[in-house]
Amino acid sequence: MSFPVPVPPVRRFISAADEVAGRNGVSIRIDHRRGHYFWAVARNLGPAVVALRSGCLAEAEVTARPNVVLQQVQAAVLELSGHGVIEIFCDDENEAQRLRDFGLAVSRHYPPAPAIAAMEELVAARLESLYTNLEIATDASRGNLTRWVGHGWVLDFGGTIAPVLGCKAIEGGSVLEGELRAIRLALAAARATYAGALDGRSAVIVRSDNQDAVRMLAHPGFEPASANLRCISEAKRILDFVRHGHVQFRWVKGHAGDPLNTAADRLAVLARRTKDAHLPPEVAAALRESVTADARNALRRSGVALAA
Repeated sequence: MSFPVPVPPVRRFISAADEVAGRNGVSIRIDHRRGHYFWAVARNLGPAVVALRSGCLAEAEVTARPNVVLQQVQAAVLELSGHGVIEIFCDDENEAQRLRDFGLAVSRHYPPAPAIAAMEELVAARLESLYTNLEIATDASRGNLTRWVGHGWVLDFGGTIAPVLGCKAIEGGSVLEGELRAIRLALAAARATYAGALDGRSAVIVRSDNQDAVRMLAHPGFEPASANLRCISEAKRILDFVRHGHVQFRWVKGHAGDPLNTAADRLAVLARRTKDAHLPPEVAAALRESVTADARNALRRSGVALAA
């Protein structure tokens, strides 16, 4: 009886990981994050990424010009490929099909790992660049007949990032305590919106129309006559909150036409009055949504006017 004798394979075995890593070509990534479309294109030769391109477009612009992202990606691919025949990859099959329909011969193979890593870094850097500057406006409103204090804040990262508006009513506290608490709530909202806001990745300016609150934060140790223990505690909490950040505290004259201050004031008054009036939660939420939309539109109009 004869038994089969092992022989060398006709073709050398190549693992899937090695095969993907050895691919050369141009890779594409298109991401939709935070109301923006980010795209990145990477040209690689084996493990080496030799050329990169990227872009970022606001959602409103893409809505007005639906093919603008595909046009920019196509231009980048042609530039990096040198208008020659080269394999094109995309790490999302839905986007790959859109690119094929647009005229790019996108492969059905997965992009090489070096290109994927490079494109992810590009998109992350583009996203971070939208949050490098932050302007915060805060205000508080204390009722004469109740102990409710309303707090309002506006976060403005500038550029194409939509302003973030918020408000909250809390029972008890002096005017100064309310102003400090509004600043703390705004800083918490900033960190929730962008994790790097208070760790040094953003340059933050906090504007308040209360001079004592600003002085307590800009000059630690200063205690005005109106400051009680709760005010001092709030100031310490805020300073601890921003100890790793690049944060400045500035005074702005209230009710003087400053768009951010006006919006923060409206939100603070709204938060207090909904509590004063004992409105049901659903009515208060609808009113808050309406006032917030009006304030956001006013900020958008003021931004357009300043740009003009």
